[in-house]
Amino acid sequence: MRWPPTSDYERLADCRASARAYRACLERQTPPDWTEPSGIRWALTEFGARTPVVPPLTAHLRTTAADDTPGWPSIHFTRIINDLADHAQVILYYQFWQVRAGHTYRVAGPRLDWELDWTAPWEHLVEEARTRSLLEADEAPVGDDIFVAPTWIDRTDLHPEW
Repeated sequence: MRWPPTSDYERLADCRASARAYRACLERQTPPDWTEPSGIRWALTEFGARTPVVPPLTAHLRTTAADDTPGWPSIHFTRIINDLADHAQVILYYQFWQVRAGHTYRVAGPRLDWELDWTAPWEHLVEEARTRSLLEADEAPVGDDIFVAPTWIDRTDLHPEW
């Protein structure tokens, strides 16, 4: 796959290949928070084949850090966790970034090293991800220049219609 695609035909072919690869991940039962399915979801979003669900409060709190890096002020991390879970979204992981003098730097955040049981009902996954994320939010870095970039999925990511 060449990035970015140079023609509509290449874009369509790459999108179809990405969709096949993602379905293969689902068939193999590769956990959605692993690198391969996460990267493929990103590509499908870039191709326009996948639209992430962004609840209203989460969308409202969003800002853009330096270099167009999407993020949310870390002060709102708990609100974002609850908003995503309240809208049946499963938080997979997150990264923290510091914006200083026009540059973006990764900041170490808490890591409780947890895994979800992907055989559990969706509602259980949502609440388990909320509980664990809230535990980590208590220890998350906070500051006017610290941003959090969470990654989450919707139920439809486990049962895509494309």
